[in-house]
Amino acid sequence: MKCWNCNEAVQGPVCAGCSVIQKLRPTFDHFALLGLPRTWKVDKRDIERAWRRVQKKVHPDRYVGADAAQRQLALQWTASLNEARRVLKTPRTRALYLATGQPELPESAGGLVDPDFLDQMFELQLAASEEPERVQSEADAFAADIDAQLDVIFEAWQRGEGSLEGVAPLIARMKYIDNARALVA
Repeated sequence: MKCWNCNEAVQGPVCAGCSVIQKLRPTFDHFALLGLPRTWKVDKRDIERAWRRVQKKVHPDRYVGADAAQRQLALQWTASLNEARRVLKTPRTRALYLATGQPELPESAGGLVDPDFLDQMFELQLAASEEPERVQSEADAFAADIDAQLDVIFEAWQRGEGSLEGVAPLIARMKYIDNARALVA
């Protein structure tokens, strides 16, 4: 990538040649933005360290005396970095982002869940007020099973032996499980 201001080769968010903040590409990857490998297993501390490292270079406070364009770019970088950090620090949103390129399920995500599972979740929700311990226990078991399935899918994917097609339906199930858990919390 070349600096838009001085045409020097640029490796990061700020040009080493002219110290001008660079424009964000319209399509950027959250992992690349933070300089992290595109992988399922990412330590939260690594995400925080990467976020801080880049944030130090582009934070709007560093550009208070700069022209309006530089201040605007600093704000854009900060917003994008904050979004990348939010998406990647939570395993579920990171999983969905890796699988679909989006951090959230579409509104039509209910179609990703089979009717038998929906019946089970309905039964759990009905039992929430009378048997909160049982509902919590079953919801926790469902969640543990889904987390284990996600681990298997991502381990195979990282070895180059599988696809991520099954991730979105599992994340959709987790939303229903979280709703059942919220009823007994």
